Amino acid sequence: MDATPGDPVPRGPRRMHLVGTLPQFHDPGAALSWQRTALAGRVRRLTGGETGDRANWIVPVVQRLAREPVVRRVRSGGWTGYDDVDRFAVRRGQRLGPEHLDLRVARYGSEELDLLAGSGHPATEELPLQVGVPGSFDVALFSFGPAAALRLEPVFRRRLGQDVAALHARAGRAVVFQLEAPVELVAVAAAPEPLRPVVARVVARPLLRQVAQAPPGTRFGVHLCLGDLGHRALRQLQDAAPLVHLTNALVRRWPAGRSLDFVHLPLSGGDRPPSTDPRFHAPLRALRSTVPATTEVAAGFAHEEQDLADQVRVRDLVEQALGRTVDVATSCGLGRRSPEAADAAVRRTLELLG
Repeated sequence: MDATPGDPVPRGPRRMHLVGTLPQFHDPGAALSWQRTALAGRVRRLTGGETGDRANWIVPVVQRLAREPVVRRVRSGGWTGYDDVDRFAVRRGQRLGPEHLDLRVARYGSEELDLLAGSGHPATEELPLQVGVPGSFDVALFSFGPAAALRLEPVFRRRLGQDVAALHARAGRAVVFQLEAPVELVAVAAAPEPLRPVVARVVARPLLRQVAQAPPGTRFGVHLCLGDLGHRALRQLQDAAPLVHLTNALVRRWPAGRSLDFVHLPLSGGDRPPSTDPRFHAPLRALRSTVPATTEVAAGFAHEEQDLADQVRVRDLVEQALGRTVDVATSCGLGRRSPEAADAAVRRTLELLG
């Protein structure tokens, strides 16, 4: 029987989930060293912090397409907002293949594995390296636009799959791949409420195909995302229902033999703090019967600009709705914050673990 709102929440150790970018560090070695020391025992996974130009998520990936002779640039953008982006098209008579996509997932992951091994603290199954992997449809959409993305998504999926397979072959269960899905969540949130379950199932399919093509035994997590370009969300949530629909669409059809270590749920977007209204978080109750106990839920609500008492209230509302203790995270990576604001967000996250 489900717990009622007044029932105590089963207690487990809360941990910090670092979504990705850490702008307070200039290189992955420093980011990894900080996590191993200052955050020892407080994180389940280590991340290289996506330092340098990687702080802008897939922007460098899209921009590197300009070097490929099989594509042409149809629009130039400064990436200051969602309507100011680069856009490419495949040249007439040419064919885009996986070899044309310089995604660097395996390259960066291998470099970070080397850094950990060289420090005398290699990644392990108990404390693995977390490697961010964009959804194949997401990166196709941001590169080529919506119409072409439907046709080109399998190309991106094959290339991403090659990188995942290469890292898994090297590190096995000492690496966890974080699938990053802003387009999918925004699509569900934008749909009329009666259609959201159907939309969630449709947009989940490419993500599930990515997982299914990975070698058996590969570990994954999912970062649902509202976008954070310019520290502004692509869309804000009115309540947590879209998170529930998309999470259920993924969990119910998760490919056998590939573990789902965690799901990260953003409870606000961009610079907006999370809601303290219980009605916002109430839909999360529907995840009690679907998310396995072996899958951690990382709640993305830590926000340095919201009063601590309100943040604790949000944490308690989320845990009461889910009927379990959650890991604590910000709604997205910290790369669109200043280093000072990123440090403040980390401090706030740590405060919320107690």
